[in-house]
Amino acid sequence: MKKFLLIALCTLFAALPTAGIRAISYQPADYALSNRQLNNPYRGWYHIYGYTLSDSAPINPQDIEDIAKKDVNQLALLEINLHNYADCEISPLGLAQLDSALLAWQNAGKQLILRFLYDWKGKARESEPQNISTIKRHMEQTGEIVNKYTGCVYIIQGIYVGNCGEMNNSDYMSLENMNELAAYLDSVIAPSIYLSVRTPEQYRVVSQSRQALADADAFSGKIAARTGLFNDGMLGSGNDLGTYGDKSLAYSDDFTGKGTRSEEIAFQNKLCHYVPNGGEVVLDNEYNHFPQAVSDLNAMHVSYLDGDYDRAVLDKWRACVYSANDPADADGVFDGTDGFSYIGAHLGYRYAIRSSACGFDTFWDDKATLAVTMGNDGFSSSYRPFVSAITVVREDGGICDTIIADADNRYWKSKEDTTWEVPLDVCSYGNGKYQIYYRLYDPATHREIRLANKTTHTNYGYLLGSVTIER
Repeated sequence: MKKFLLIALCTLFAALPTAGIRAISYQPADYALSNRQLNNPYRGWYHIYGYTLSDSAPINPQDIEDIAKKDVNQLALLEINLHNYADCEISPLGLAQLDSALLAWQNAGKQLILRFLYDWKGKARESEPQNISTIKRHMEQTGEIVNKYTGCVYIIQGIYVGNCGEMNNSDYMSLENMNELAAYLDSVIAPSIYLSVRTPEQYRVVSQSRQALADADAFSGKIAARTGLFNDGMLGSGNDLGTYGDKSLAYSDDFTGKGTRSEEIAFQNKLCHYVPNGGEVVLDNEYNHFPQAVSDLNAMHVSYLDGDYDRAVLDKWRACVYSANDPADADGVFDGTDGFSYIGAHLGYRYAIRSSACGFDTFWDDKATLAVTMGNDGFSSSYRPFVSAITVVREDGGICDTIIADADNRYWKSKEDTTWEVPLDVCSYGNGKYQIYYRLYDPATHREIRLANKTTHTNYGYLLGSVTIER
């Protein structure tokens, strides 16, 4: 009987997938933080460039490429004026100009925010088409061009109407017209491109809901899940120059009504985890003093701002000095940094490796489990999906394994840590020591996303740690 039991046990152990592995040890790398500026896509400062489509004044692509090369920012906001076609379709020449402009900016490697408009003089009613069907036809025509550039066109601001395209002082801002134009734009623009409206009230009208986007509906493709906000009166007064109201939303019976500042910031705090928010800070006042600005930009999850306007506000931030009292800056790496640089570093997402661990039971497991905790110290999430890749490298420098992690960075919320896991097929690696690297990259721009850790970036990405296998 003992003989048969011994044979059975030997057979069982021989069948175990981990046979031969005596021990696995893991040593995480150093994840100290840095204060460097991370020039990653879809976030940060932008400059504005204006173009008027016409049949008489061509746009020179070479001029665009020359300008774009000098622009150190990843984002650029292009304002495309259509007033020459207010009473007709956009001509083939006008569409060709738009095509060549977008191609030049794409070749420069920028991500674009587009705003189509008919007015730069604050006289939208005099410049806009006489009927809504013309505006919709322009949306359709420009959409055919824009959809060719989904790799670089990130956001379309507004619905083509209003002074400077800001959805105000237009004959087309009734609830019926606003919904009609927003829905039509949604139908003709590629789903990967975000849309934006000027105020939280307008978002509620377009989404037909009094509530911010529900977590379960994020990235669902619905108009509510792709529509963000652009606020060109940001921090300009107690109501952001009319962006907010002075009565509680509790007094509103439908989707209209502007809530108080605190209500609308709370609304943005929920909504803008999942859709982008940006604009211009204006008019030096108490609401854009540096400490208050940091608090509100963080609460609104702002990911992009005009780097030129309002110069008085931006210069005020440059004259301020940040002191380390932010829990996200526990290492004090930003202590002594000027306010403009601090805000610039935190616009959008700012990912960092917090910790990693590797678990393996030599008796029961056939694969080790690598757990990685990522932090996001930026004001917002990223709204575009990136790819997380783990690379296992042998001591001789050869790649042993590459694993694509099931980790959706769009849910790595501001000021939160997120842990995800990947399996490591350690039984196939062999005896010895291995370096494990992490790489995060954007498939749309083919850009690697830089992290806020001090650790040196390599061709494999960032070092997570080392694992030693003993047999």
